[in-house]
Amino acid sequence: MPQQTPIKITLYEGDEEKKTYTCLIIPWGVLKKAIALTKNLNAENIGTEEIDAVAELVVMAFGKQFTVADLDEGADVGEMLAVLQSIVARASGLATANPTPLPSAKRSK
Repeated sequence: MPQQTPIKITLYEGDEEKKTYTCLIIPWGVLKKAIALTKNLNAENIGTEEIDAVAELVVMAFGKQFTVADLDEGADVGEMLAVLQSIVARASGLATANPTPLPSAKRSK
């Protein structure tokens, strides 16, 4: 399987970059939650629960290198949505062909 491009998010302090985090591997549980979350996101009815769920998902995806409070204080909304889209895009990329061969049929003796 080809190497994936890392997903990045930068936290800011005011208009200055504070720290950039990268994530290369998306844990399976994060992928499942991202797909479920995107099905429930509706721009017309998005509320604080959905926003908090996206923040929790991003924290999980990046291995808890930062907190939801850190995101609330220093994350750019565009980057947050880009991270969510990148996670879901990985899912659609993985849904193509399975590289694992099927087990061969049992042979009769």
